[in-house]
Amino acid sequence: MDPIKLIRVSTEYAEKIWKYRAEFPNDRMRLTYNPARIPGMDYLEKYGDGLKYKNILDWLKFCENMSDKLTWYMSIRESDSKIVGFLIFRHKLEYDDDDKEFSSNFGYSVRPSERRKGYAKEQLRLGLQKAKASGLKQVRIICRDINIGSNKTILANGGIYVDTIHGMESGLTINRYDIQIV
Repeated sequence: MDPIKLIRVSTEYAEKIWKYRAEFPNDRMRLTYNPARIPGMDYLEKYGDGLKYKNILDWLKFCENMSDKLTWYMSIRESDSKIVGFLIFRHKLEYDDDDKEFSSNFGYSVRPSERRKGYAKEQLRLGLQKAKASGLKQVRIICRDINIGSNKTILANGGIYVDTIHGMESGLTINRYDIQIV
């Protein structure tokens, strides 16, 4: 794995964000309650699913306006400035999807062509540093019970299994983890 850094989303990267989004097919396995949502790119689905370049620009404006509650980061590979992942940091543990219990401080994804290279683990580690800098001592992270890679990523970053819950409305089964930030 080449080194990566987290940087906030910006219009400077709009074209690369658009290309990142394009690598996720619309018929992909349902990862979230909203099948149009790409983890880490939350709310993009409200802007035409990011299928048009203009929609990305509108989403970036939304991200900027929400920066007091949510911060979106891109994981940029240092060797070639390619976006390999996205991470959203929710500053407070609040209602997220169909159940209050589905709240999570982080959501993340890795570009399909860059998976199984360690980027998710490093991306979450860097995200935990952002949470620590904001004053958090603990975070909650959730993932689908069948998402083996994400479960391993959370555990590798100190995740302590809390429980498994099932969303009645979404039909998703979720593992919940807490991570103490030291």
